[in-house]
Amino acid sequence: MAQPAMPAPDLDALLMACLSNNTEAIKAAEAALKKLTGSPAVMPELLARAAGHPSPEVRQLAAVLLRKAVTKHWTKLGEADRAHVQAVLLERLVAEPTHPVRKSLGHLVGVVARHAVPRGEWPGLLEFLGRCAGSAEAGHREVALSLLGSLAEHVGEHLAPHVASLQAVVGSGLRDPAPDVVRAAVRCLEPLAGLVAGGPASGVETFHGLVAALMEVAASAHAASPQDDETLVAALQLFVELCEASAPLLGKHLPAVVTLAMRVGTDPNTELSTREAALEVVHWIARFKPKQLGRNKDLVRQVVSALCAMAAQPPPPDLDPEDDGVLPPAKMATQALDAVALHVPPAAVFPAVMAFAKEALAAPQPAARDAGLTCLAVIFEGCREPLRKRLKDVVPLLLAGLRDGEASVRGAAAFALGMAAEFLQPEIVEHYKEVLPLLFPLMSEGNADVCERTCYALDTFCEALEGPEIVPYLQQLVGGLGAVIGCTGPAVQELALSALASVVAAAGKDFEPYLGSVLPALHHFMSATAPALVPCRCRATETAGLLFEALGGPGGNAELRALAGPLMELGLQGFKLDSSELREYGHGLFSCIAKSLAGEFGPFLPHCVPLALESIALDDGVFGDDDGDEDEEEDDEDEEDEEDDNRRAQQLSIRTGVLDEKCAATSALGLYAQACPAAFLPYMEGALAAFTKQPGGMCRYFHEEVRVQAAEALPRLVLSVYAACPPPPGAVGAAAITPQVRAVLDVASKELKRALEDSDAAVVSSALQGLTSLLKQLGPEPLGPELLGGLSGTVTAVFKGEAPCQAYLDDEDDDGGDDDEEGGGAAGAEEELFTAAVDCMPAFAAAGGPDAYAPVFGSQHLPAIIARLRLPHQPPDLRGVLVGGIAEAAEVLKAHLAPHLGDLLPLLLRELRCSEPINRQNAAFCAGVLAAGCGGAAMAPHLPKLLQALHPLFAATENDGVRDNALGCVARLLSSAADPAAPPPAGPSSASAGLLPLEAVLPVFLGALPLREDLSEAGVVYGALCGLMTGDQAQRIAPLVPQIVTAFGAAAVQQPPLPAAVVGQVATTLAAVAAQYPGPMGPLVAALPDDQKAALQAAAAAAATGAAPS
Repeated sequence: MAQPAMPAPDLDALLMACLSNNTEAIKAAEAALKKLTGSPAVMPELLARAAGHPSPEVRQLAAVLLRKAVTKHWTKLGEADRAHVQAVLLERLVAEPTHPVRKSLGHLVGVVARHAVPRGEWPGLLEFLGRCAGSAEAGHREVALSLLGSLAEHVGEHLAPHVASLQAVVGSGLRDPAPDVVRAAVRCLEPLAGLVAGGPASGVETFHGLVAALMEVAASAHAASPQDDETLVAALQLFVELCEASAPLLGKHLPAVVTLAMRVGTDPNTELSTREAALEVVHWIARFKPKQLGRNKDLVRQVVSALCAMAAQPPPPDLDPEDDGVLPPAKMATQALDAVALHVPPAAVFPAVMAFAKEALAAPQPAARDAGLTCLAVIFEGCREPLRKRLKDVVPLLLAGLRDGEASVRGAAAFALGMAAEFLQPEIVEHYKEVLPLLFPLMSEGNADVCERTCYALDTFCEALEGPEIVPYLQQLVGGLGAVIGCTGPAVQELALSALASVVAAAGKDFEPYLGSVLPALHHFMSATAPALVPCRCRATETAGLLFEALGGPGGNAELRALAGPLMELGLQGFKLDSSELREYGHGLFSCIAKSLAGEFGPFLPHCVPLALESIALDDGVFGDDDGDEDEEEDDEDEEDEEDDNRRAQQLSIRTGVLDEKCAATSALGLYAQACPAAFLPYMEGALAAFTKQPGGMCRYFHEEVRVQAAEALPRLVLSVYAACPPPPGAVGAAAITPQVRAVLDVASKELKRALEDSDAAVVSSALQGLTSLLKQLGPEPLGPELLGGLSGTVTAVFKGEAPCQAYLDDEDDDGGDDDEEGGGAAGAEEELFTAAVDCMPAFAAAGGPDAYAPVFGSQHLPAIIARLRLPHQPPDLRGVLVGGIAEAAEVLKAHLAPHLGDLLPLLLRELRCSEPINRQNAAFCAGVLAAGCGGAAMAPHLPKLLQALHPLFAATENDGVRDNALGCVARLLSSAADPAAPPPAGPSSASAGLLPLEAVLPVFLGALPLREDLSEAGVVYGALCGLMTGDQAQRIAPLVPQIVTAFGAAAVQQPPLPAAVVGQVATTLAAVAAQYPGPMGPLVAALPDDQKAALQAAAAAAATGAAPS
């Protein structure tokens, strides 16, 4: 080999310096070695040190440095030098007595093999491996397995023909009597598994035998005394890797692996870190093999029951509560239970947890009651669908926990209520009258943990409430949260401020009386600069923005509007602090103020827009600078170098704070443009560039959340410039688009069309919504046939499940169960996607006209919807969205849908029997709209089955919204015209009403009044009754007139009140019929309560004069 470029003693000195404790000496030595390894001349000296230096530390360091040199210089060596290196390495590998050195030499051999084996330059390597594997010396057998693992990692494709014999070597290693050999066999299983997974099925079957042997190794390590945690943890970590493989490497052994992992994970005599590794196996099997695990229902029930029991275990006495790196058993158990609930079909999970919770809450031990509530809380997300339907069993448990005498149990109950409010919507919020009064006292009892969890519960609960629901509790909420904000530490204050923000958002304008009581606290926190208070400043900034959005608009609170400038200044001051989160909330504050001030926000744009652009331009931390030598191929050579791996991990990390900041800034630009179109024009070019430039534009940003915000902001930019540069007088269609608008529209259209093909469903949803808004505002001509065709095609593709983003949703679904009841992120994303797609249909119809859209709807969109509805196992939420979409389209297309009634009505009949109220409600509405648009004659063949399906919806126990829409459906049936091509008359015609069995239908109809939730149906419902009273069916309904008069009287005074026009129609009709038939009608009207008669008289008088009743 070539002579070294420096004397050997100098190299020795440098190597020893690297191993010293002198930082300066280490830096100098590393710099010198880096320079030396830049030349192949150092390789023979490094080889000599790795093979023969007396210090094992020097031998190991020399091996690591030689590995780097091989990567750079191998091809520069002559054939004889290469052969010499190979021979020395194999010789030393079997002779090396120190395990860490032997490991480094094995990695070095793997790197050499990566260069030599593909060229056929190391023919004796596998023969050497075989000799070592068959050696009587345990050290040689360990070398064989370590080398096998290194080769499988570096030159796996060249080992593929030998997989069967290599599996035999590993199998022998797993059963070897020497522990080091067994551990080496376990370590080399992971790279070998990669080879097997990419090979034929026969190799997978053979590998199952290795899994059985691995389980024996793990079980023996667990049973050993003392326990062999090193081997056990290695085996458990390997099970995690195997369950992620593309091939079914665990195979039939999966249930046994789960059983073994649970035995270790729940063993109180096992080290906590080992137990955590065992439960990780359960976690990842649930995530990656949910269907296979879910099919073993008994096993899942056993797992769930064992985890629930473990959740009640107290922490070991020697556990340091300040050590965040070690979890107590209860926390491990609930984390694993959360994973199982998220991914395994809920039917096998929630019954066992419910049973445990009921039993635990009756236990005398507080830890058991705490565990029962916590286990319930963690399954709310994964088991949301079945638990939403069983809240009558769940809520009493939560309320009992809030009343518990033990603080820890009350805290667990508050946490569970917060989780319920987050995931069991909307049903859980119906219990707010029971829940809120029990939460209020917990804020003031002085326990920081209980207070923190109570604030979380109030935050999530109030976020879901609407104004009228929260108003009665505002005084207690504001007072209680104000007290918490004033006297607790920053962590609890932050949660209290977050809860206050939710209260403000829910109350809206009704919060005005409490404005003065919260402004001083908000000002205090928005002025805070201490690092510990920055999170509180973020929440205060958020709350201030929500307050201004609710109360600071035109005609709003004068005191608050006067604070626009000071609030803006506080927000701007926050940008001087080094906090990405605070900048995020600053953009949010400015956006809220912009929405309220509209054009008056213009003077703030010179301050806000540059800050938004700066946030968008921030380094997101995805690609950092590498200070290493660019010529070093460290990705290939430093797999075991922990420091290098950590550095790379940091370079590839996503700084979530910057990501959220970019989202807020991107959204803010769109909202600024929308608020003050003319003032924003000078910033339009910069905003467009921030969204669309390549590289670095937000429309093509790597993270989907930013792309979503860009897709939402782009249409706002277009409509902003459209408002600032309006069309010339009389211009329509494409001529209404000025050059300024066209420039922005063309850029936005290109990006939005591209977004329709995005891999993320939320991005596609935003693009569909954005294009729909442009279609509504600008009309079809400015968008052009190409873009409209792309939009229509995407709608069809979504309904068919063929949009590119749905392939990724399918991948996510493959990670979850196949149960209809399963909820999850993929299902929610697809529901949003379908909602965006169905919203396009009425926009197409309205923009292009029913006659133009009807052929597209009938040939493309509707067939795709019908096909989707006919598929088995479609989630109810998805079906509800599609039926609602048909109804919206039918409102515009009317008689054009008559040819499709035969396909649609059977699907609607199924939805009318669905267990989900929203599906029944949408189906009833859709059937009514079809009847109104297509006419009585077209509906006649379907009436008997439709009426039969509608009948249960009139029950007193039915959901109010469902019953109201059933009333609307029957009212439309009563009012539908005989001629499907003609518009429906104001009241029932003889042809339509005559088709209905009025004598049977009307009593049920009247018995379901009044409308309670969906008052938008009032015009149709009471209009139908008015038509019956004045139409040609009066004789048939004569026996029911007293009930109708009673219904009219109640309608005049009901709360919440009906629209004035409806009450006026009712009053006018009743007055006219009473005047026509004073004999029978007079006593009926006179018998009405005085308040009803007065309201009817006032409404009739107002209708006669055209004024609104007082």
